Amino acid sequence: MMVVVNPEDPLDWLRADEGGASGVVVSSKASSIYVEACTDASHGMGHSIRHGLRALMSIEAELDAVVVALADQPFITSCMINELIYYWLEKPQLDYVATAVHDARDGAVVLMPPAILSSSMFEDLLQLEGEAGARKWFGSPRFKGYGLLAVDGAALIDVDTPEDYEHAKNHFLNSLPK
Repeated sequence: MMVVVNPEDPLDWLRADEGGASGVVVSSKASSIYVEACTDASHGMGHSIRHGLRALMSIEAELDAVVVALADQPFITSCMINELIYYWLEKPQLDYVATAVHDARDGAVVLMPPAILSSSMFEDLLQLEGEAGARKWFGSPRFKGYGLLAVDGAALIDVDTPEDYEHAKNHFLNSLPK
């Protein structure tokens, strides 16, 4: 797993036994977590995705795909990620499998992270800049993909503002067993 962070991130969200410095490799029997500081992170998500992909490719040159998940979506579950991976494994001709939701305003289907992106997209991902992520290629005739409908739309809560944080906090507190 590769976690891309802003260089100023103190990494205090990592448990003490997981390290706390950029570049650290945290290993366990189950997995390794690589933490990479992206000096261009403040310029937008595209820079972070590009940085993380380059770092992953330096570790494992023969990647088949990557999963892009955003830290500001705290309710994403491993089940949701696994569903994306399983669907992509069943249909290897796809360039991506993204999470799909219905837009509350007009009912249109919107594709978003988390998403699995095949190596066929890596060249384009390495060109990302600014706020643009892989979403700009979802639906493009250049790539073949699928939107896997999110069973729990609330799991896709995105925390970007203090109001979003309050919404997420209320969602969490209301989901606790009574």
